[in-house]
Amino acid sequence: MSSTPTAVSSPSAPALEETLQRLHVYTPETLDSLCIREGQKPSVVDGLIPAGSIGLVAGDSGLGKSPLFYQLALCVAAGIPWLGMRTVQAAVLYLDLENGWSGSRALRDSVLRHLGLQGCPPGFLCAQDIRDLRTLTAAIEAAKPALVVIDSLRSFDFKVEENNRQAGEFLQALRKLCQQYGVSFLLIHHIKKQEKKTFLQGGASLETDPVVQWMALACGARAPVNQSDVRIGVDRSSKPNACLIIRGHVRITGEVGPFYLERAFDDDEQPIGYKRLSGVELLDNKDQQSAFDKLPLAFSFKEAKASYGRHDQATADFLSKCLRFGILRKPTKGRYEKVPRATPE
Repeated sequence: MSSTPTAVSSPSAPALEETLQRLHVYTPETLDSLCIREGQKPSVVDGLIPAGSIGLVAGDSGLGKSPLFYQLALCVAAGIPWLGMRTVQAAVLYLDLENGWSGSRALRDSVLRHLGLQGCPPGFLCAQDIRDLRTLTAAIEAAKPALVVIDSLRSFDFKVEENNRQAGEFLQALRKLCQQYGVSFLLIHHIKKQEKKTFLQGGASLETDPVVQWMALACGARAPVNQSDVRIGVDRSSKPNACLIIRGHVRITGEVGPFYLERAFDDDEQPIGYKRLSGVELLDNKDQQSAFDKLPLAFSFKEAKASYGRHDQATADFLSKCLRFGILRKPTKGRYEKVPRATPE
């Protein structure tokens, strides 16, 4: 005698969704809602450092990375733009593990003069004795910073640089702090000098190649590069009126920059900060500068050709140069738009 199988009751939709969320499994609707909430969080630096992200900066030692990122940290603490990019005003914890207290204060005060700030923002917090995750977690719990800058990763824990397993565990711990406190991290890192020499001899550079390729020069373990959300390359520039070039890559959204920077000096000829150059200043060609100035805010290839007064290939090269310097964007095929000039600090 055959028996009829007993029907198994399925949980209701709300109950199933709740169970899945506890397991960190999301339905399409839940994922959409989560992304909307994430998108509403203010970026620490607009277009470059999302809230709750981990960023890695790679550049040669002695390049001037510390004053550059002191400037970023102070801009966030004051809520003013950094190199023309908007910031959220929030507390910043800067772990300066290389410059000593006197060097740290000198860097801070010189950048404050450059930014025209009368005093140091109260949200700019500095530490030099935090070199382990337990103490760092306690400091984040107490200070509630939106951004922690670790300068440098090697000085915080040299094992993170040398060992992929330990680097992975370290980054997982930072990720938990990101999720728990909404904090973002910037890890200042060095590059391998010998490999940079080989890299440049091969005809590659940060000015012409993607930043993800540049990050292959980062010292030690690959985990910090592979598992970071934001990758920022810093190098000297070949342009006569720029001292540094910065290029970034943000997970999902892609490349940022290049940005060309010049050093700012005080009346005593002491370096005090950085200014972002506009692409027009970088063209280094009076005919191209004049042609660019004559162009309307939005235009076609044909209009650019008439303004520049050259043939197709020369016009295409001119427009590609403007795109590379970030003074033009190309919303659709055959159409171009001028990018508003960044407001200097």
